[in-house]
Amino acid sequence: GASLSTRENSLTAVTPAFGIVYDVTDQLAILGGVYRGFAPPSPGNSNSSEEESTNWEGGFRWANSAATIEAIGFFNDYQNLLGTCTASTGGRCAIGDQFDGGEVDVYGLELVTTVDAAQWLETSFSLPLSATYTLTQSEFKSDFSSGYEPWGTVNRGDELPFVADHQLLLTAGIEDTRWGGEIAMFYQSERRTSAGQGAIALADSLDAHTVFDISAYIQVMENVKIRGKVENIFDEEYIASHQPAGLRPGLPRTFWVGIDLSL
Repeated sequence: GASLSTRENSLTAVTPAFGIVYDVTDQLAILGGVYRGFAPPSPGNSNSSEEESTNWEGGFRWANSAATIEAIGFFNDYQNLLGTCTASTGGRCAIGDQFDGGEVDVYGLELVTTVDAAQWLETSFSLPLSATYTLTQSEFKSDFSSGYEPWGTVNRGDELPFVADHQLLLTAGIEDTRWGGEIAMFYQSERRTSAGQGAIALADSLDAHTVFDISAYIQVMENVKIRGKVENIFDEEYIASHQPAGLRPGLPRTFWVGIDLSL
C-alpha cells in the first residue's frame, strides 16, 4: 500500500454496424454486413494505440424443417492489431503490456450444416448431426520489429501466430425428452508459434491434432439435470503451445460432472 499510483485514460469511439438479410425464398436467404471493431488500450498504456478494425461478412443461409446449410465469407481489416502480454502467452514482457501490430488482414470462410437424422430413421427421439468447417488466412501488412515474442521481427506477408488454416468440428447426438448425449470431434491443422510465412520451422510448429469429446445428461427431477463429460476421451497427446517457458501439452483426458438447477 505504500507505492500507489493513479492512472487516467480518456477515450471516445464510435462503432457503427450495418447488416442486411434478404429472403430469396422461404428457405433461402442471402446476408451481408459491415461492422466497426474496437478495443481500448489497457489503463495507463501510453505506448500503444487502440485496436481498430473494419469487419465484412457475406453469404447465404438455407433451411427447412430438418436441415440447415450456411456459408459465410469474412474479411477483417485491422487498421491496428493489439498484442497483449498475458501469463499464458508469455512474450518476454510484463503482464498487461500491449504492442502495436499495425495493419493486419484476417479473412476466410465458414461452412455450417445441421440435420436431424431422425427424419430418415423415424425414431421417437432426435438424432442431431452437425459439421462446421472454418478456413482462416491472415497477413501482416507491414515490416516491423516487436518486443512481443510471438511476433518478433515481422515481414510484410507474414501470417499471425496461433491461427490454424483449417478447423473442423463434427458432432453427433441423441436427444429425448429427459436425456441426451453427444460425441464431438475437433480437428485443428498445423499452426505456427511466431509470425512467419511459407513452411513452418520445426521449432515454431504446433502439429495438427484431433480430439474427441463425449457428453451426456439426464433429467432426474423437473428442475434438476445431471450432466457429465469426458474431454479428449482417447487421451491424445499434442503440443498446445511453445510459450511461455517451453513446450506446453494439450488437455489430457478429463472427466467432469455437474448439476443444472432451474427455478
